[in-house]
Amino acid sequence: MFAWSKLKMTTKAAVILVLATWTSAALIGLASRASFQWLVLSQIDRELIDVAKDFQAVLRNETLPFDEVQSDRLNRRISIHPVYRHFLNIVDPKGNTLWSSLSAPSPILGVDRQNPAIQEIGGYRTVHRKLDIARSVPLDTPESIGRIGSDVQTVILQVGCPTDLLAIAMQELDRWILPLVGGLIFLVPPLAWLVARWLLAPLQSLAKQTDRIFLSEDRTIERNGNRDEIDRLASTINGLLERTRSHVRNNEDWIANSAHQLRGPLAAIMSNVEVVSNRISDGKSGEMLEKVITECNYLNKIVNQLLLLGEVSSENHSAIKQPVPWDRQVKQAMDLFEALASEKGIQVDLPNCESAVVIANPVHLRFIVQNLIENAIKYTESGGRIWVSLSSDNTRSTCRLVVKDTGIGISKNDQQKIGNRFFRSNTGRNPTTTPRGSGLGLSIVLNIVESLKGSFELESELGQGTQITIILPTVSADTESVKPIPNKGSWVNNHRI
Repeated sequence: MFAWSKLKMTTKAAVILVLATWTSAALIGLASRASFQWLVLSQIDRELIDVAKDFQAVLRNETLPFDEVQSDRLNRRISIHPVYRHFLNIVDPKGNTLWSSLSAPSPILGVDRQNPAIQEIGGYRTVHRKLDIARSVPLDTPESIGRIGSDVQTVILQVGCPTDLLAIAMQELDRWILPLVGGLIFLVPPLAWLVARWLLAPLQSLAKQTDRIFLSEDRTIERNGNRDEIDRLASTINGLLERTRSHVRNNEDWIANSAHQLRGPLAAIMSNVEVVSNRISDGKSGEMLEKVITECNYLNKIVNQLLLLGEVSSENHSAIKQPVPWDRQVKQAMDLFEALASEKGIQVDLPNCESAVVIANPVHLRFIVQNLIENAIKYTESGGRIWVSLSSDNTRSTCRLVVKDTGIGISKNDQQKIGNRFFRSNTGRNPTTTPRGSGLGLSIVLNIVESLKGSFELESELGQGTQITIILPTVSADTESVKPIPNKGSWVNNHRI
């Protein structure tokens, strides 16, 4: 079934323009044909009336019955109208034919004596006029008694012409109209497509500008100043952006202020608990203090991530960024989590780590790598494996970070929620063995990737493992101001040297 609603707006506009143009062309063609037919008939009718008036004047000087000289004279006179091939009939009031021109049809057409208007009879246009003609009366007939050799007779003059010329003219017109209509059928669709694209170009530009706008930026949609519908729509979107940004800023400020307010008390609590735990290191009290320290560390991690999330979310794209050799940060992260992975009995491999320089905040890039590796270790059981790979595509000026594990995986339903703040998937997770997460890590990663105009891809199957791919734009490795990062070792062929 044809789904009109699924078509693009440009296609819809083009289809509507094509149908409207075809319909208009058909109506114009029909109207032109009808107008031409009316004009031709009007010309024929005017000619008939003129011929009838002409012969009315001529016949007033003639006398019935016509002799050969009169007949020749009348036939010659009617032949001066060769275009429409006129003919002439003279009948008496009873319908008897008194005289017919040589061009008259055979058999003689009937005459409607009651209707003097122009008629169409048997393929001929005719007009009828009454007139009185002198009629000669032989002196040796009874009719001549008391008369002086002539009389007056009322007759009906029928002037007509064939309508086949109209058919010929209409055929000639069709020879011009049909090619034009055929040309329109083939020319209109591409022209309509171009016109539709031209008409919708402002909307396309508006959509592209909207796609390029981030809430963390102060950019707005450019208005054309014409005060038309597009200009009003741009103004409305700009107003909506400003209100949304204001709401986001207020929300981020609240999160940042709350995190800052919590940071001090948490630090004080942790200091006091640690002092007390040093004095009470055994027994039930010691265990309780250890739990308090664990919870404080967990809360402190959440506070720090909230601060980082607020920083990433509100950071302007022109904020402090620098060329960062991301491959070095990847190797540092491998060193950082080597002990944790070994403790859990997980093998972490670095099969590929190509040079890649990214313009970004070094702290943010470091967080991406560390968060992905930490999550992979956290949700992979003992005996599992993790692969970390960083490759560069110089032709596209991008780099690809892939972190793959054989962990518990993520369900299809939970994959739709990945990146939501404070979301933690419980599917397949053992709460007694799996460390508790904050639910903010991937949200921060997604915000960082988005701010760097990169892409985030997640592939996971429950019970089989997860693969996360991040693609970021890169710059040339010889870019100035690339600051070296201390490197504790290099990973080559899955071994640190």
